[in-house]
This record gives sequence, C-alpha cells and structure tokens, in this order.
Amino acid sequence: MAASALLFAFMGFFARLATASTSWATVGAARALVGAAVAVAFARMRGASLRGGRTRDMWLRSLFGTGAMMCTFYALSSRALPLGDTVTLLNLSPVLLALVAPLLLGERTTGAGAIGIAVALAGVVFVAQPAFLFHTARPAAPLGGPTAGITAAFAIAAASFTALAMTMLRRVGRTTSPEAVALHFSLVAAAAMTAISLIDPKIPSPRDAAAMLAAGLCAGVGQLTMTRAYATERAARVGGMSYLSVVVSAALGAAALGEVPSKPALLGMALVVTGGVVLALRDKTAAR
Repeated sequence: MAASALLFAFMGFFARLATASTSWATVGAARALVGAAVAVAFARMRGASLRGGRTRDMWLRSLFGTGAMMCTFYALSSRALPLGDTVTLLNLSPVLLALVAPLLLGERTTGAGAIGIAVALAGVVFVAQPAFLFHTARPAAPLGGPTAGITAAFAIAAASFTALAMTMLRRVGRTTSPEAVALHFSLVAAAAMTAISLIDPKIPSPRDAAAMLAAGLCAGVGQLTMTRAYATERAARVGGMSYLSVVVSAALGAAALGEVPSKPALLGMALVVTGGVVLALRDKTAAR
C-alpha cells in the first residue's frame, strides 16, 4: 500500500500539470485507458485471469470508482486549493471507510478508532477552512473555474465514492484477480470520462500529453497494488497507509508548483494524517 500511495501522489502531480492545456475529463479518460493497458500487461506477465466474479459487486466497485475518478480529476484540475490540500481531502477515504466498515464489512470500530476519526475530521476543517470560521485568503479561482469551497466539496465527494469502492474491493478481491478488477473499473471509467470529454474537446500540448501518460502509468500500477492490498488485509489498516501520499503531494506542490499550504492547512494535514495513523494502529491491535 505504501507503493500505491507514492504512485497516486505522483499521479495527482502529473494530472495537475496535464490540465494546463486540456480538460480534466480528457486527462481522466487517458488515465483510465492507460490503466486498462497496464492491467492487461500485468495479467499476461503473471498469467492471471481477467475474468471477473461476483458480477454485481464488480459493477458496484467500478461505478463507485468511476464516480470517485470524476470528482478526483475535477478537484485536481482546480488551482483554487494547493495540491497538498486537495490530496489531503481526497485521502479522507480511510476515515470514511472506518465509518462504514462496521455496517458493510463487519469490522468493528473501537474507542481508539472513534478518536482517530474525530481527529481526522477536525483536520478537514482546517484544510477546507470554511469561510464562516476562517478569514484566510485563498488563491483566486481562474475565470470560470471552481472556488476553494467547490473544490473541497468535490474532493470530499471523491473520498466518499472511494470508500464505497473499497468496500466492494474487499468482496470481489477474494475471488477475482487484481488485474481483472482494475481492467473492469478502467474500462467503465474510460467510457464515462471519454463521453464527458467530448463536451469540451481540447488537444493537449506535447508536454501535457507526456504528463497525461505519466499520470496514467502511475495510476495504473498504483491501482493494481492498492487492489491487492485491500484484498489481502483489513480495510482500515491498509487505508491508513494511503496518507503517505499527503506528505509527498504537499512536498511536490511546494517544490515544483510553488503551492505552499497555509499554516492552518498544514495543521489540518497533520491532524488528518494523525487520525489515519491512529486508525491503522487501532486496526493492527484489533487484528491481534
């Protein structure tokens, strides 16, 4: 899962670069198509089957994942929030997963888990910085672009869809290869994102096309490693490792894009990561 977190951090970085000259939907469609190719290539290398089982759960995983991808790339395309802030909100899925796991997966939430969830949700407030609580200046949104509040809402929606998709992964991953799960999801997402991209078709520059390819490769390999992790470990424990991408994304955004998070946002990131670590440690203890 640590490898997956790093790969998805770089996916977000390259996706933000790619949206300089093309639409978020086009970048998402490219990511999905490359992800499908990666899944097929890995299946052939490993001799893994691409046939899926548990058809209903497979479709639910793909539909929830497609919703998450749409919201993710829309949020990543926005410059209203620094990259680190956006990725922090996108990585709320382990916290949300811990909330729904008792109902959908039968994985109990302990007192320590509840504390971890509360700490992480407090961190969300500092990252999102709602106007009625904070007066911190936000970067001006591009003409016609989403505001910081809209960007935060889409990022949280993406995390919610991801949490639901992960519950389906826990079901289908026991009987279906990671490559089959990733291929089904990638094809469904590619069809949806391609249809949306036709509304506002834009040809990317060579530099942005290269960034799209890099984003797709990072996401494709990251998807396979994440699918394998969720299929073989308890959901909340694996999800806690995803917070590595928050630190990497914030560093990439500051160093390469000049997007330095504000002090309240840094505090919020620390709280979200702390809450995720508490959930992971709580789950490790419960497993013992």
